[in-house]
Parts: sequence; C-alpha cells; structure tokens
Amino acid sequence: MRLDIATLAIVTVFVTALLGALLLFAGMQNRAVRSPMLWGISFLLGAFGMTLVAVRGHVPDWLSIEFANALVLTGMALVWAGARVFDGRSVGLVQIAMAPALWIGACLIPAIGDDINLRTVVVSALLAVLAGMTAREVWRGRAELLLSRWPTVVTLLGYGAAMLARIPLTLLVPQPAGAYLYTASPLYPLLAFGTLMFTVILAFLLLNMSKERTELRHKTASLVDPLCGVPNRRAFFDGAERLVAQQRLDDAPLAVLLFDLDHFKAINDRLGHAAGDDVLKSFAADATRTLGPQILFGRIGGEEFAAIMPVDSFGEAAALAERVRRNFETAAIAQFVADIIAPTVSIGVALGHEQQMSVASLMAAADRALYCAKANGRNRVEGATPVAADRGTPPSLVPDDIERRVWRKVSVRA
Repeated sequence: MRLDIATLAIVTVFVTALLGALLLFAGMQNRAVRSPMLWGISFLLGAFGMTLVAVRGHVPDWLSIEFANALVLTGMALVWAGARVFDGRSVGLVQIAMAPALWIGACLIPAIGDDINLRTVVVSALLAVLAGMTAREVWRGRAELLLSRWPTVVTLLGYGAAMLARIPLTLLVPQPAGAYLYTASPLYPLLAFGTLMFTVILAFLLLNMSKERTELRHKTASLVDPLCGVPNRRAFFDGAERLVAQQRLDDAPLAVLLFDLDHFKAINDRLGHAAGDDVLKSFAADATRTLGPQILFGRIGGEEFAAIMPVDSFGEAAALAERVRRNFETAAIAQFVADIIAPTVSIGVALGHEQQMSVASLMAAADRALYCAKANGRNRVEGATPVAADRGTPPSLVPDDIERRVWRKVSVRA
C-alpha cells in the first residue's frame, strides 16, 4: 500500500492544529498548570510551519524553507520549555530561540542553504537534540508519581532516534536538487506518517500528565493538613485501618500515641491565633523528626495529633512518646520566649495485640490515657490498654514503678 504524501501532509497539519487548540484550551481552563499553554502554542506553531513546508513552490522559498523550519523548531523548543515549567524550572527566551537561530545561521551558509540534503541533516539534528532535552526534563521530575511521565520520555526518545536515523538515510538516499514535498524521496510518506503518530501520542501524553498533576494536587490537598503539612484526620484514619488489618495478619502489637498540646486555648487567647499556628507547626515538625518517616503521624483536629505504629512492647511505645514530649519541650524553649509562651504536650499511649482490636478501641484507650495525663499535671505520658477500655472498666494504667522508670514527670510551666 502506498501512502499518499499530500493527504498525509494535510491530515498532519489539521490534527496538529486541533491538538494545539485542545492543549491551549486546557491551559486556559486550569491556570494552576501553565505548561499546556506553552504546549498548545508549540503545536500551533508546528502546524503553521508544516503548512508552509507543504506549499513549497507556491510561496517564496525563504518562507517555505527557512521560516517554516524555524517555526517547527520553535514549536519543539516550546515543548521543551513547557516540560521545564511543568516541574517548576525557569526558562529564558534565549534558550527557546537558540535552535531556530542555529537553523537560520546554518541556512545563511551557501553550502547548506543551497543543498536540500544538508538542510535536512541540520534540521533533523536540531529536532533530535530538542527531543532528547525534553525527554531529560520530563525524566528529571520522576519523583512525582505521574504514570504518564515514562511513556512521554519513551515517545520523545523514540522521536529523537527517528530524527537521528533520518540523517544517514538522507545521505544514503539523497533528494534531487529542487525537490518539493510531493516529488521528494519515498521516505517522506513514512516520515509524514511517523510525524502524525508522534504528534497525536505526545499531545495525549502531555494532556494526561497535566490531568494527573491536577488530580494528584487535589488528592494531596484532601489528605494533608494545610497548616502543618502532615496527614489530616481522614488520611490518618484511612492509614490506621490499613495498619490494623496488617497487624491482624502479622499478629504483632500495635500502639497508638495521642498528643494534645497543653493550655493551647490560653495561648490563642493571650497571643492570638498566629502564635497558636506557630506552636502547631512547631510541634508537627518536631514530632515528625522524632518519629521518622516510617510512622504514620497526623493532625486529627484542633491541637490534637496522633501516631500509630507496630511495636515490640509497651515500653518501646512509651519510650518513643517520651522522646517526642521531651524533644518538643526542649525545642519550644529554644524557639519561643519562655516568659511569654512555653508550650508542652501531654501524650496518651495505648497498645493492642488482640485479633479483634479496632482503630476505635485503640483510639478510645489512648484518649482515656491522655485524659489521665491531663488530670495528673500535663506535660507527661500515660498509658492504657484497649482491652480494658472495651470492657467498660477504667483504663489499665502502667504501674507506678514502671512509670517512674520509663517516663519522666515534668510539672507544667506556670
């Protein structure tokens, strides 16, 4: 089957322009992600440039050769620029204009400007470099879990490889001097078809990357506390349910630490909500450092935070809670003026090991322990078991001798 180059050229121009308009529209709809605007403009420039190439012989040569390919290269440079902007990196006009400028400069050299094959080699090399640079920019942002990144990288590298392969093929099967699009080498129909496929696939992947970015941001916003930057109540309890389910399989103890900042209302009333926000952020940051990234820790409401983790024993959970308490007290003294504000935290610890254990029973026991910590002077750690809480009896507190060895009692500051 013979591919008709004229039909392919018309279809490629039309599809490229349509996809450019879609990308431009997507960028206008969601200003939070600016890259689709650049990508839309790049596709429209590419469509215009391909139109001028296709009508060579009907317009001046400088318009269908130098200017047309400069537009195509500018379009590809904007794809690269969009990839940088997508991941928050800066872009300069000089960088965008470099490839088109090199092309124009090459065409001013008579040996290249008068030879269609050398011009093809130059433009193919520049397109291959731009495709490789764009693939690198997309790959650099791989820490963000967007599924469309990897096929985008592969597509760009594939296009770059095709442009590089075009160079030796052009030299091995040279085009006759003065050849136009419709009378060019038989390789051109394949090139036109490949360009069409690349354009469609790349536009789809770029749109999908933008969509994934928006969805990921919305998901993150719904699961992360905006003030403290830690999991919110919903995210914490979702994660806690998964940990409890895993604990039933592993048959390992699971501990909940419930934190409540002492006299927080008084801090807000005396110093204002800005000071209260600073205390919340300080505690969240300090507790996150102490607990480490492997432990689920979140803000569950107001001045209350919680953590849940598998442990070997109650003593391990209590010791960890005590480190959080002590580290926060020390950090608060260094960060805040002690005479004005001296924030501390009370902590309730609950340990469960039963197959019937639930997040609700663990949280209820930790809450009872936290109440005891508040009642016994604040700025301290108390413990309970969910079994006792489930039976409706007072929480089973750690005996005083163990408490003295594991926890350091510190009276609240006046």
